[in-house]
Amino acid sequence: MRLLLIVFLFFIFGFSYAQEDYYTEDYVYVENIKSAKLYAGNNPLNYPVSDISGNPALILSFDDIEGDSKDYYYSIIHCDRNWEISNLEEADFLDGFNREEIKNKTNSSFTLLQYTHYSLRLPNSNTRWIISGNYILIVFNEDDEPVITKRFLVVDNKIGVEAIIEHSKNVSEYYSHQSLNINLNIKDYAVVDPLKELTVTVLQNDKWIDAVQNVKPKYILGDVLEFDAFDPFLFKALNEFRYFDTRTLNATNLEIHSIEINRKGVDVVLEKDLIRKYSNYFFHKDINGNFLILNTDNPNGSISGQYTDVYFTLETMAPVKDRDVYVVGGFCDWQLYDENKLNYIKSESAYQGKILFKQGVFDYYYALVDKDDKIDLSAMEGSWFETENDYMILVYHRPFGGRYDKLVGLRIIE
Repeated sequence: MRLLLIVFLFFIFGFSYAQEDYYTEDYVYVENIKSAKLYAGNNPLNYPVSDISGNPALILSFDDIEGDSKDYYYSIIHCDRNWEISNLEEADFLDGFNREEIKNKTNSSFTLLQYTHYSLRLPNSNTRWIISGNYILIVFNEDDEPVITKRFLVVDNKIGVEAIIEHSKNVSEYYSHQSLNINLNIKDYAVVDPLKELTVTVLQNDKWIDAVQNVKPKYILGDVLEFDAFDPFLFKALNEFRYFDTRTLNATNLEIHSIEINRKGVDVVLEKDLIRKYSNYFFHKDINGNFLILNTDNPNGSISGQYTDVYFTLETMAPVKDRDVYVVGGFCDWQLYDENKLNYIKSESAYQGKILFKQGVFDYYYALVDKDDKIDLSAMEGSWFETENDYMILVYHRPFGGRYDKLVGLRIIE
């Protein structure tokens, strides 16, 4: 369920930030903001994770496709392990200022659709976090309206995390699910009551929509904490991601049927997709739902990448009753935006739609969505134990009487 952040921010300049509503999750609020991405270090595929000292730095980038140069600002909010706002004063988690302008902005060059590219590095000389935990980065416009929220994690690694991926112990899920066997080592970290004070959250491929959260250890064996033996960390393994590559618009590839460039823009028509639930598992290398903004047609990809209308077609004999079909992935933060929704075209016996993408490499799934916005990925994609997935394991500590959840352990495994 979407968590709502209602917050008053007060600044040293003597004025108060008007009350606004934000989602404490990754979200883009306006249609003119595109390609929003937050990552760590020099690799855009890295998850947005830093440590107490700010290493590695986090990089935020996004485009405003209205093309004019606008002023955008950012603020940082500390959250608990459930992404509710921490009961902390700003000075408890932040050193510096909490309403600063994003000054690094550049107009696009030689593009059919003009846009302004913005980027931000955190921490910086104006803003630095001082405690671990869950954080929200908010970007807002000149009218103090939110345009982007992004989750990121600050870890202070104190606890060792060991994990292996196993089959489910449930026979009916043996070939379709992946179960994590996790142990925690607290030898170098003092915890008064580890069975009550520590909790673990696990994400598959950096998506929070199906995260397993707030699992407490069950046993203590010396310095090692163990969990219930019956699949407390169980996930549908799903399938390797579908993908397309538009790094060059000068030629098509296996995923692309045609590319048309005209004065109005660029149309990229993908090859027709089929439902994979009843197909055999087939391995191919993907980027686990992530995306990369890249182009080989011009060396400066951040301001020279073209925006393209990408056309999707999913063949089915008939529309799915009482459920909608969306294209989802890291490119949309797994959100159900109107642009991602496909329409059933009876004459084509297919779901079709188009989405605006900047040049790059994009992973995606087709999702069935019911009237309560519950997402089912396996109905269109299938689920096989052999699928290669990333899992991020997060260990939180709330000491007795503590005011916030510390993030004291983190490990990523495949």
